[in-house]
Amino acid sequence: MENKRKYLFITVIALFIVSFYTINLRFDPFYRVNGINNDNRMIIEKYLSKEEQKYLVENRIPLYHFMKYIKYDDFYLPYYQYYELLEKTGRYDNNKIILSTGNELAEKLTNAFKGKAYDQAKKIVEHDLEAGYLYNQNFDFDKIQIYYEMRPLYEDYSYVDDTEYYIELLKNHGLNDKLIKSFFADACDNYTRYGLTTLMTQANNLEVFLIADPSSLLTTLGENTYIGSYVPHNLVLMSDIHRLKYAMYLNNDAYQALKKMIDAMPKGIANDFYIKEAYTSFNDFQYSNASLAGKDERQLGRTVSIASKSIAYQEFETSALSQWLEANAHEYGFILRYPKRMASSTNHVYDAHYYRYVGKKIANKIYKENSCIEEYNQKEAAE
Repeated sequence: MENKRKYLFITVIALFIVSFYTINLRFDPFYRVNGINNDNRMIIEKYLSKEEQKYLVENRIPLYHFMKYIKYDDFYLPYYQYYELLEKTGRYDNNKIILSTGNELAEKLTNAFKGKAYDQAKKIVEHDLEAGYLYNQNFDFDKIQIYYEMRPLYEDYSYVDDTEYYIELLKNHGLNDKLIKSFFADACDNYTRYGLTTLMTQANNLEVFLIADPSSLLTTLGENTYIGSYVPHNLVLMSDIHRLKYAMYLNNDAYQALKKMIDAMPKGIANDFYIKEAYTSFNDFQYSNASLAGKDERQLGRTVSIASKSIAYQEFETSALSQWLEANAHEYGFILRYPKRMASSTNHVYDAHYYRYVGKKIANKIYKENSCIEEYNQKEAAE
């Protein structure tokens, strides 16, 4: 008898809970909505349509996701995730712009991708592509990986049209889809928008190789290579070094190595040392010798022309400074760029003045093998 009473009591309690839950669902549709209270209930019933209220209840959307937008005329609850995406970027000045942009984005993506629309929205908003998608009819999701690379170079959404144009140029240049993606990844990491534009001016010249990554320690330049108006990222003013003029620049890694090398020189040799040439810009070359613009290694920022204070420039080879450099420069990461008997490889006659920074490891290997960058690169490619 006691067990029967116990079971009866449990059954009654269970029926009460189910009944209470059912009644609440029937008479209070917002019962399971996170954050609901009497004030919020009144706001929801005032500003949300019956369709939106149903959507809210069925999806149990916490109120904090959308209450800041609910009083705006343009607010539409099913698009709340798009509004949040845009807000988190910090790129929008006010809620009205967030709502109008979110609505356009949601509608266009839903028409194109249906159930996958929000996933596509995350891809483009994360990389600041939404304006390009909304306002440039040439936007192509198949090229989105390249847009990721191109977008940071632009202040507007013309990257869409430029991407289309550049891809066509590169295809005509003989690059396949895989090489084109690799080209953009490297080029957009190294060039400014203007730099990339000047680089692509030679894309129709099939005899010229476009260098997407000029920052490599082993980049070589010549008549059949081109880097446009490339500017190294880490140029620094050379200070505390004797030089021909004050405003002379070099890549920081090369500059630091150069200072160590000078410090290691015997005092008399160091006092005889000065830099005649260092980094030379694309614009400087256009002014002085346009045929070298985009094709000369001084533009890479790792090459220096060294001269002696006491000996004529043409006689530098005979100086103690030149002899010290040939014997020791590799220990500091520098190599003689145009050595004797290497003209067939370097396409440049012997010149005792020019030294190129390639890092200690490579410099020592090139020195020991009595080689040059070109031969080193060929050997590495063959292995």
